[in-house]
Amino acid sequence: MPALENHIIIRILIRIFDLIVLNILWLVCSVPIVTIGASTTALYSVMLKVVAGEEGYIMKDFLKAFRVSFWQSTAVWLILLAAGAALGADIVIFQRAPGVARAGLAVFYIIAIFYAIEVIFVFPLIAKFENTTGNMLKNAILIPASRLPFAAAVLVMTGTCLVLTFLNYTTLMVGAAVWGIIGVAVLAYVNSIFIRKIIEPYM
Repeated sequence: MPALENHIIIRILIRIFDLIVLNILWLVCSVPIVTIGASTTALYSVMLKVVAGEEGYIMKDFLKAFRVSFWQSTAVWLILLAAGAALGADIVIFQRAPGVARAGLAVFYIIAIFYAIEVIFVFPLIAKFENTTGNMLKNAILIPASRLPFAAAVLVMTGTCLVLTFLNYTTLMVGAAVWGIIGVAVLAYVNSIFIRKIIEPYM
């Protein structure tokens, strides 16, 4: 029994170490900002293998996925970055608008939900499938919609983590430390369990 317990503990420690390594890789490869898309695709490429029990050498697999998906992931990220900036500006403008004009906020909040879905799901799809950039952006909405319970779990989990991080100054400081050390990788790992269920029928 002690040997079995030690074996389980060792496996847990190895998994935690792997997550920390992947988190650091993601951070380092995201530093130029424009490469966040490629870094996120590489992270999910490894995580989807991990949850399927197919992982190999995580550092080697990460760097290979980063290189292979670089151009498409970067193009998608820059499109989403520009769209997000425009959407954020519109929301700010309508929040400051008087009277009836503020009713338009509801439309932009709905758009923001679809935008969040796009950002969360497009990079795992790039990690797993080959398709045109336009189809990737389209499928990032359509595929999660076809497997709504699993997609909702990913959205709620991601949203909850972000809300808890930005509750106040203390949670922001603690959150920054957690995200910087292991948080991004842990969220990607848990999300990948559900994302694999979402994409399973299309594989």
